[in-house]
Amino acid sequence: MINVLLVEDRKMSRDSIIGYMKASDCYRLVASTPNAGMAEMLCMQNKIDLILMDVCTENNEDGIEATAVIKRHFPSIKVIIVTGMTTVDLLSRARAAGADSFWYKEIEGEELIEVMNRTMNGESIYPDKTPLIKIGNMPSTEVTSCELKVLDGWWRENRMPPLLPSCTSASLPFAIM
Repeated sequence: MINVLLVEDRKMSRDSIIGYMKASDCYRLVASTPNAGMAEMLCMQNKIDLILMDVCTENNEDGIEATAVIKRHFPSIKVIIVTGMTTVDLLSRARAAGADSFWYKEIEGEELIEVMNRTMNGESIYPDKTPLIKIGNMPSTEVTSCELKVLDGWWRENRMPPLLPSCTSASLPFAIM
């Protein structure tokens, strides 16, 4: 059995992924957290073989940043970035962090269990390109992660979230009204 840590803050996605794993006789969910910042501690407390890591998690924790930390301390743990976000920089950020594979949820393509199997067999699975989704009139491939965080914060709270120094509303290619 392959021991899995699931890092996913959305209940529907979490339940779907758990359902995929239950249908397989190869994977056992050892731990689950909605917060990427807790993943390293869970790796210390449990024998983890594979992490399914969402990009944007609870408390604005970044799953790709958490992946870089985990890969430094636990290089043998395989990490698959699992996201529905389609911003242009995610694939390169995931590779730079040391993620073993990358899977877009909610977008047709290879099945998650297949990506998990191939990753555990030593393959590195990444999509050839970022899928194109329209955000208003703008293709998602033109939106950075920073810009998406601004939009997400706006939509969730109807106000601007605190911005990183490198990410200001003036740098956005659209207006927030």
